[in-house]
Amino acid sequence: MEFKTTSYHRNLIRDTERVAVFNEAIKDYALKFNLTNSNTSNFSNSNSNSNKFNPQDTLESNLVAFDLGCGSGILSYLAKDYFDKIIAIDINHKIVPLTKENLAGFDNIEVYCDDVIGFDFKDKADLIICEMLDTALIDEEEVPVLNYAKNFLKENGVIIPQSIINSVEPIYMQNHYIQYEDVDSNPIYDVLGDSVIYSEFNFLEDIDEDFKCQFEFNTFYNSSKSNFNSKDNDLNLNDNDLIKVNGIKITSFTKLNDNVIVGPTPMLNPCLLVPIDEVEINCQDSLKIELSYTMGGGIETIKTKIL
Repeated sequence: MEFKTTSYHRNLIRDTERVAVFNEAIKDYALKFNLTNSNTSNFSNSNSNSNKFNPQDTLESNLVAFDLGCGSGILSYLAKDYFDKIIAIDINHKIVPLTKENLAGFDNIEVYCDDVIGFDFKDKADLIICEMLDTALIDEEEVPVLNYAKNFLKENGVIIPQSIINSVEPIYMQNHYIQYEDVDSNPIYDVLGDSVIYSEFNFLEDIDEDFKCQFEFNTFYNSSKSNFNSKDNDLNLNDNDLIKVNGIKITSFTKLNDNVIVGPTPMLNPCLLVPIDEVEINCQDSLKIELSYTMGGGIETIKTKIL
C-alpha cells in the first residue's frame, strides 16, 4: 500500500527499523490474545462482520485501540486486522487529511485532527499505541499525552511502547550546543567513559513531567570510538593524566514489550548531545552531574550542573 505523506512523515515510514519494531510489537500483542484470523487479511470497506476474529475471553468482545500521534496512519494500518475499532488522532492539520485518505478503505478506523489532551474518548482502549517519542522523552509529548490517555485504558490494557530506558556518557564535543546525532547532522565528539543508566519509565505508571536526577561517572579513558582527533583526546591516558569533559551524550532504548527493545534509529530517538560547563579532571577521579528537564517541554528546558 502506498501512503500519502508530508516530507517529514515520509522519512518516518522510510525508517524501516522503526516501523518493523512497532509492527512486531503489535503482532506480539495479537498473538498473546489470539487475535489473528487466518481467513482474513484485512477489514474491507464493508458492513459485514462475518470475517471478524473471535477473541478469547481474556479480552472484551468489542476490541478498541488508540493510535495517538498517528501521523500518516501507518501504525493504525498495521493494527487494523486485530481490532473492532481504532481511534487515530493527530494534531497536525497538514497530515490528517492525507491520513484520512490512506485509511479510507477501513471501516474500523476513525481519524481525528485534534489534541489528545482533552479529547473526549467515547470508548476505553484495550491497547494504546503512542509513538510520540523523543530522546529521553524531552521534546515530544509522549508523557503528558499518556498521563491523560491512561484514564481511558481498560483495567488490563496495554501500552506500546511499554517503557523507555535512558543512559548517559561523558563526552568532549567540538560544537558546544545541544544537538541530535540524526540523519541531518554528524556531530563531532569523543566518548570519554562508560555509560550510566540514569532513568527508566514504565508508561503504565504516572510519570512526573518535571524530571531531575544526579549521576556519577567513574571511568574515563581514551575512547576507541573517537571521531574527533583533538590533541587533548587522542593520547594514551595514564591514571594521573588530565582530561577535558564538556558534554554528555544521552541514549534512549525503547522497550516495545517484553520481547522487543530497540536503540536509536534514524527517526526514533537519535542520540542527544548536551553541553555542560567544561571541566578538566584527573582520569582516576569521578564526576557527578545533575540533569533536569521537562518531559514534553522541549530541549530548551534542559539544565545541567556539575556537583
